[in-house]
Amino acid sequence: MSHAFAIRPARRDELRAVQHIENMADLVFRRVAMPWVLTMQPATLRLLEQARRRGWLWVATGATNRAMGFALLTTVDGEAYLHQLSVLPRAAGQGVGSALIATVCTAARAAGHRTVLLSTYDGVPWNAPYYARRGFVAVPLSRYTRLMRDMRHTERRLGHPVWRRVLMRRVLQEQGPAGRPTAGDPSRDPEQEVPGAP
Repeated sequence: MSHAFAIRPARRDELRAVQHIENMADLVFRRVAMPWVLTMQPATLRLLEQARRRGWLWVATGATNRAMGFALLTTVDGEAYLHQLSVLPRAAGQGVGSALIATVCTAARAAGHRTVLLSTYDGVPWNAPYYARRGFVAVPLSRYTRLMRDMRHTERRLGHPVWRRVLMRRVLQEQGPAGRPTAGDPSRDPEQEVPGAP
């Protein structure tokens, strides 16, 4: 069965809905006995609005044009950073997460970035393994910059067990004819799963 959805820039009046999506998507962490994730605050309205104004906040919408997933892109130390990717549980398995990742990578590439970085949980099926199938590769601890180490300290302060966290990076593909990704671009991977919070 096919599911129709569209990816578009988020509107200002959707920011609280975006926060709700993040909270609802986090409920899947109950499956893996990680209740602390449920108590964490979503991206702030200020951060969401800053990204929206920059054109780096997107929502996935269904037939009613209501948001059912979103992606938030920022930068860390000059590198494109997928700050958050969340999809409502009811929209899981429809390819929404993959489409949002493709949109993020296209925008990052258009802005002159060669890579996209993210931080996520290692070993959680809809986190690190999900991103690995979409072209992201774990950054070895020995390659962490000072800012990356600072990110780990921040995550620890927020309540994340950093020994379960991993930074991942995707090298962006060169554009082919008509601005299309070259063959083998993992953004075209048809495998669908539930993307959780990075």
